[in-house]
Amino acid sequence: MPLPPKGAADEEAGADPMAETLRALAHELGDLARLGDRLQGPISEALLAAGAADGARMKEFQAIDLLVQRLHGVCVFVDALSDLAPQSWRLDCRPALDKVPLTDLARRLARSHHGGVHGDADLEGDLELFG
Repeated sequence: MPLPPKGAADEEAGADPMAETLRALAHELGDLARLGDRLQGPISEALLAAGAADGARMKEFQAIDLLVQRLHGVCVFVDALSDLAPQSWRLDCRPALDKVPLTDLARRLARSHHGGVHGDADLEGDLELFG
């Protein structure tokens, strides 16, 4: 639940405008949707090259397309909510950020409402290859 506006002390304590937090979340969702969209081509090519053109595999590929569409839809919705949220609504996001297991993601979400710049979600973070 949003905290009511209380003044400068809240800003120092970590209470941020809810609209900015929603905008940061929308940006992350948009990055994920764009990444999923970008991966659809290579995944499709890999499926076809592996001879996995059967109905079950094609259904899985269609599920990827649905995932991308839904991510984009939620992104648009959250972005619209950020435009509707009154600037007086404030929220201390630190407890929620502490639960985000991806450090780079938590940092981007935290920075977003403290003047930071977003990067592409697919270009940041650690890459771990499994062999």
